[in-house]
Amino acid sequence: MTILIVDDESLVRASIRFALKELPLSNQVVGEAENGDDALEQYKRLLPDVVITDVRMPGMNGLDFIETVRKTDNITQFIIVSGFSDFEYARHALRFGVGDYVLKPVKPAELSDALINCMNRIQKVCEDAPAGHKLTQYIQEHYASPLNLERLSVIFNFSPKYISCLVKNEVGHGFTEFLISLRMKRAAELLGRTLEDVQTISHAVGYDDPQYFHRIFKKTTGKTPLQFRNEIFKNDSD
Repeated sequence: MTILIVDDESLVRASIRFALKELPLSNQVVGEAENGDDALEQYKRLLPDVVITDVRMPGMNGLDFIETVRKTDNITQFIIVSGFSDFEYARHALRFGVGDYVLKPVKPAELSDALINCMNRIQKVCEDAPAGHKLTQYIQEHYASPLNLERLSVIFNFSPKYISCLVKNEVGHGFTEFLISLRMKRAAELLGRTLEDVQTISHAVGYDDPQYFHRIFKKTTGKTPLQFRNEIFKNDSD
């Protein structure tokens, strides 16, 4: 579960990080923001599963931030973290589908309950088997094309976050990992069965930059493309 923390007080953000580390739940803090404007930029880049946010902040406040995200994304879950005096203010977040409110100072047990609720809601929304199957089948058939979440969102008329959610629910890991695994599998087949040069194979599996392909292949397999090919050919000749 990836998490974005949003609060204008650094000590509060630190206390939330500490509380998260105390939990047995698998989680990763992928970003922090001091206000809604910064949070919105990070949200677009990171597409976190959960956002833990204050409501009263300078610039764009927490409710405006949530409302903006909810215009295109019904998957990302929000946990409001705020002082008791802001309780009535935070209740307005209910109309944006925010179901969890945790009072400051944050207690690990309360945060754990809220995160479990978030996980259950995400799982429920993403259990669209026909859509997930159709989406992953498309990726398998077009892995060599220039694919990304934004392009797929246009093709399927889903939000990028929903696409990511469907893929993860269908294959067990994220879109980027899934796409790389398809491309590396095909690259390995071409290296082992043909004498095409690395640049040609790079283009054939969707990478315009052979050097980038070289790095991804080595990171995935532990070998450079030529090392992989030489090992295959050596084994065949033995």
